[in-house]
Amino acid sequence: MSRPLLSAVTTLALLTLPAAARADDDAKTEAKDKDAKCTISVKKGDLVSQGKNLVVDGKGAVRDAVAIDGDVVVRAGATVNDVAAIRGKVTVEAGARVSGDINAINGNVHIQKGATVAGDVTAIGGRIQADEGASIAGKKNDLSITLNGEEFFQKIIGEALSGTLKGDCELRFTEE
Repeated sequence: MSRPLLSAVTTLALLTLPAAARADDDAKTEAKDKDAKCTISVKKGDLVSQGKNLVVDGKGAVRDAVAIDGDVVVRAGATVNDVAAIRGKVTVEAGARVSGDINAINGNVHIQKGATVAGDVTAIGGRIQADEGASIAGKKNDLSITLNGEEFFQKIIGEALSGTLKGDCELRFTEE
């Protein structure tokens, strides 16, 4: 299993554990009283969208593009370092370039003919579609598990982000 996929699966497994199961015995009561909190960190200067689609136009290079509850579209002529989408799909159009990795959780990834990805492409709870003539230098990793007719990762991540998993997500920017 590739390293990005392994770390993503480990993170998802930790999200599915109740807070009390990870707490010491003395902290069990306190953990039950508090809601779990999900923090999504992005670097200052990244393009970030929450709740709507993020379109990266071909006007130059962008460090990273991150969408939460929205799609990421990298247009022709644009260069992006890394792309990440949580509960959204990623589309890299013909003539666009991703110089790093693409990661999608609960969404599909589509690499069009003539698009270039220099790193790995990972879709957890989704699928990867690479058109003939698309260039992916790294590995393609997709993982989708269906239990009782429901996609496992979509259900767990969906509940974690919406707050129905006794948690709440916040977006946090970090200096780098």
